[in-house]
Amino acid sequence: MKNLGYYNGKTGLIEEMSVPMTDRAFYFGDGVYDAVMCRNNIPYLLSEHTERFFNNCALLGIEMPIEKEKLETLIKTLVKAVDGEEKFVYFHVSRGSGQRTHVFDGGTKGNLCIMITPQSVGDIYEKMNTCLVKDIRYKLCNIKTLNLLPSIMAAQLSKENGCDEAIFYRNGFITEGSHSNVSILKNGVLITAPADCFILPGVARAHLILSAKAHGIKVEERRYGVGELCSADEIIITSSSKIARGVATVSGREVGGRDPENLHLLQTDLLNDYINSTNL
Repeated sequence: MKNLGYYNGKTGLIEEMSVPMTDRAFYFGDGVYDAVMCRNNIPYLLSEHTERFFNNCALLGIEMPIEKEKLETLIKTLVKAVDGEEKFVYFHVSRGSGQRTHVFDGGTKGNLCIMITPQSVGDIYEKMNTCLVKDIRYKLCNIKTLNLLPSIMAAQLSKENGCDEAIFYRNGFITEGSHSNVSILKNGVLITAPADCFILPGVARAHLILSAKAHGIKVEERRYGVGELCSADEIIITSSSKIARGVATVSGREVGGRDPENLHLLQTDLLNDYINSTNL
């Protein structure tokens, strides 16, 4: 099967699936999502992603239609139906269905959607070109909601400028990427924005921090500015689909290249964990 869509128990090719207009995801983007890479039909770090997924649902009062363990079993079963060694697994739950009204009744089960497509992590050692974009998002960035319009516009601006990712800044400080976390290496220290309401605490970001500490690299979770970003020894972009990639340019300015040893060490550590955890 070239891809797979799932909606409340029904499956089929994504392009042939349909969703009712009463789904609150259609009206309001009223839901949360998560995603994992999968290799050899083994979803990578699935439990960590579903843990965040369920926590986000709880924060918004969304009632899950399935238990955490059953969701993980379902995903592990569905990935086997899609062709390819590596796959991208996207899943979201909306608050449920009903006629369009902003308020909602409690006790309504959410609607579960899963999409699985062939996708490769690719060459994580290839550096990225990025651009700076003012962060105008609301203060719920720590919840992985379906409301992604500012990120979509930033990603499109990045593409139009020949870049691979947009890096948000707010009040002069770096927050995160349009669909990634952003960290820097400076004088042998890994610096990453704090896990507050302005960033999503990424699973890949968490493992980058663990890797740095395991190798004796000091970690600072603190705010850092645009100037510190551009003068960093290395900039690291982390996400589930990219794992960890360095940055070559920020808004056309060459950056990084001054601590390739630690950059390569961290990248290789995270890549090996992905490969080893998904070996048959």
